[in-house]
Amino acid sequence: SLPRQPACEYDVYLYVKGRLLLIDPNDVLRFGDTTLISRYRLPRAMILGLAEELRPFLERPTRRHGALPVVVQLTNALRLFAKGDFQSEVADIGKLSQPAVSRYLTEVAKAIGGLARRYIKFPTGDELNIIKEAFYEHARMPGVIGLVDGSLFPIKAPKEDEATYVCRKGYHAINIQAIGDHNMLIRHLVAKWPGSSHDAFVFNTSGLSGWLLGDSGYLLKPFLLTPVANERTPQDMRYNQAHKKCRARVELKGLCMVWRCHDMSGGYLQYTPEKVVLFIKATAVLHNICRLANLPDPDIPDQDMEHPEEAQDVHYNGINTRIRLILDFF
Repeated sequence: SLPRQPACEYDVYLYVKGRLLLIDPNDVLRFGDTTLISRYRLPRAMILGLAEELRPFLERPTRRHGALPVVVQLTNALRLFAKGDFQSEVADIGKLSQPAVSRYLTEVAKAIGGLARRYIKFPTGDELNIIKEAFYEHARMPGVIGLVDGSLFPIKAPKEDEATYVCRKGYHAINIQAIGDHNMLIRHLVAKWPGSSHDAFVFNTSGLSGWLLGDSGYLLKPFLLTPVANERTPQDMRYNQAHKKCRARVELKGLCMVWRCHDMSGGYLQYTPEKVVLFIKATAVLHNICRLANLPDPDIPDQDMEHPEEAQDVHYNGINTRIRLILDFF
């Protein structure tokens, strides 16, 4: 007779010596790399490598037989980050309890976030020159060392200081700022301010300097160049076109779409702001791990770019810097 249908898409059966056996549902590494990247964003070898890197932080000495292996802790967290599932759904897939998933999820997020100093580093020395040359080759924009971008990551309404997390779009959020390079690597991350904070305020408190490009939500400064609001000359138009071409590589919106836990289309993250910040830092590290490995990007639906807030002030040294740049190069 035919075997019964799998209870869910994750049940896998094999015939072994004439017997029908159900494979351990925690063994997600039984899937091929294409499926693993689709569901967990990393291939088998990288999951195993990251599990070894995290082992000192996640493996606890215990006499209990039920201790969850590091690779299972990791894949459960990757599943939630990648697909935006609820903890109960991740628990059902892995045949675990929801409290166990919750406990290990926080520990895994902390451990991955602890790798930020290794994977999120602002460029220095010769690397800055390489980045400048790459941006110039890509868009004929000289001297650019990075792209600054802010984005609102939705969360559920917190119990404390609820009003400060309401963003300009009317929902609760954390305002995230990142600086990316020509390879879409995140080079600097600020993930701590509530959604009501203006992008320019987040940038001003980050302690950064250099020749950066930002949208019109940022204050024009000698080291932070924004688009020309009212184009008057062909040079202004060419400058704006090069500016836009560079900033098309900003990846914060893509981060929300690749790691679906941050995309509000699947609902808000049902965690405290402090825990959401842990997840943001962890997924930023995972993003860079994927970029460094040149992994294929999952299919991401086209989205309209978020309209930035207009900066409320100007920096006249910044205006002079931008004028000189436009006259000299465009």
